[in-house]
Amino acid sequence: MVLEKVKDIIEHNSGVPKNEIEINSHLYNELDLDSLDMAQIILALEKQYEIEISEEVLSEFKTVSNIVDFIEHNVAV
Repeated sequence: MVLEKVKDIIEHNSGVPKNEIEINSHLYNELDLDSLDMAQIILALEKQYEIEISEEVLSEFKTVSNIVDFIEHNVAV
């Protein structure tokens, strides 16, 4: 469920088709996201899950899996 929501948010904020987003997709190398895309994605995640994502945590987000794991471990979903 978290994965599907994260994929929806990435698609909506970057234009990458949802069917191209996999759990192990690299955000920058495979999905070709840039810093503006990531800023929009992070804002959407913060709003969706009512959390704050620090710069330190953001720097650890390399794959879709990193985002899903962070949400699953820090949010009651």
